Amino acid sequence: MAEPNLGIKIPRNSIIYIILCMTGTLIFIFGGIVPAGMKMRKLVTQTTEIKYRIEEQRALAPLYQSLQGKIAQKESEVLPLPAKGKLALAMIDTLPAALRTSAKMSGMSLVSAIPNLNDLTGDAQFLSVSAVLQGDFVNLRKFLINLGGVPYVQHIEEISIQQKPDTKEFSLKIWVVVG
Repeated sequence: MAEPNLGIKIPRNSIIYIILCMTGTLIFIFGGIVPAGMKMRKLVTQTTEIKYRIEEQRALAPLYQSLQGKIAQKESEVLPLPAKGKLALAMIDTLPAALRTSAKMSGMSLVSAIPNLNDLTGDAQFLSVSAVLQGDFVNLRKFLINLGGVPYVQHIEEISIQQKPDTKEFSLKIWVVVG
C-alpha cells in the first residue's frame, strides 16, 4: 500500500510571489497607514487645543471689551502747557477766585490766597501769592496740574505741608506774571 503524499509541493514562483506581496503589504502598512494614523492623532490634538483657545477667547471677550473701554475713558496723562501770558494789573483781585476754582476742581479747599502787593513796586513783572490749601496729598497733585494750566503762573517757589488732626494743610508760594 502506498502512503498518500502529504507533502504539498508549492511551486517556487508562487512562493516568490507570496513573499513579494507580503513585503509590499508590510511596506504599505508601515510606510503609509502607520504614519497617517500618527499624523491624524497629532491633528486631533491640535484641533482640540485650537477649540479650547477659541472657547477661552469667547469667554474672555467681554472682559477684554470692558478693559478697552476703560483705557479709552482714562484721563489724559498729558500735562496742560498753555501759552504763557500775563495777568493784567486790574485783574489781580480775580487771582484768589482763580485759585479757588483750581482747588475746587482738584477736590481741595482754598483757605486763603494772599497776593504780596509789595512786589508790585516800580515796573515789577512778577507777583508772589501765598496760598493755603486743605485736602489730600493726591488732590495736591491734581491741583498742581490744574495750576500748570493757568497761563500767568510762572512757577511755585515753596511748598510746605502740615498735618492737621483731620486733614493736611499745604502752604504754597506761587509766582505770577503781571503786566
